Amino acid sequence: MVTKVMQIAAKSSPQNNALLLMIFGGFMFASMGALTHALGKEVDWLLIAFIRMGLSFVITLLLALRADINPFLLNRPLLWFRSFVGSSVMLATFYALTVLPISDVAVITESRPIWVALLAGYLLGETTGKKIWFSIVFGILGIVLVEHPIFTSGSFAGAVALYAAIGGAVVMICLRKLRDLDTRVIVTHFSATATVIAFLTLITVRGEADFSQLGDTRILLMLLGIGVVGTLGQLAMTKAFSMGEAPSVASAGFVKVGFSAGYDIFIWKYVFEYPTILGMLLILGSTMWLFKRKKEPLEFKLPEKKLNIKDGS
Repeated sequence: MVTKVMQIAAKSSPQNNALLLMIFGGFMFASMGALTHALGKEVDWLLIAFIRMGLSFVITLLLALRADINPFLLNRPLLWFRSFVGSSVMLATFYALTVLPISDVAVITESRPIWVALLAGYLLGETTGKKIWFSIVFGILGIVLVEHPIFTSGSFAGAVALYAAIGGAVVMICLRKLRDLDTRVIVTHFSATATVIAFLTLITVRGEADFSQLGDTRILLMLLGIGVVGTLGQLAMTKAFSMGEAPSVASAGFVKVGFSAGYDIFIWKYVFEYPTILGMLLILGSTMWLFKRKKEPLEFKLPEKKLNIKDGS
């Protein structure tokens, strides 16, 4: 599916390809959030995280082996750092998704472009132009309009989601610096690390792992769905950051808020006020503003002149 998205954008610039992948990944992550939120009242969030990462590891490992790629790299410290930070972000996100509405979690976590924009210049040497800053400002203004008063109520889940945003920015910077590696290698390494960490956390916090609920077909299918769409989102996001400029690609993640809000409206029947709707439009507009139209150079071709050469002429 990720390959199909890439084929659709094949005639576009690498930057626009990266933005399209980020939007696709945003939809996948919003879908994962919706499934996680739905299961949150029935299944332990730590078990959900473990199953999600375990499935992701199996899928990406098979993709890597099929392409004859060795995904087991042990001598890249930055890759290990990305995987450990990403694992903590993953746990924080799953906890927040089971407690808060998915649009609230999306709004908080998509403040990442601020941190990416601030860090990219120092760590990547990439300048953040006016266009990107305008996109970030309008996107953040949209987030302020959409956001519910989570932090003023002292919500622990809100603070955890904020950590996920800051940690996610660090992960994005790492992905940009690891662009020499194949996407499948990065995601396989991360998912393997996150699977182990999620299992150890589950055993440490809960004392045991209860897999009895996996006998319920509905729950099992929803868990499989979380694993598949989460993996697709991870692959798309990782590829996007290897192709495009970090601040611009990070800003495209704002679109996930719109998808998450759509799930809240149509599934959980949340009613949004006019400022919230305006905020969502600003978020979507800030994403579309990032697209660059590739100007095709004009080519002038002289008509070929055919010469008829006859014997004796």
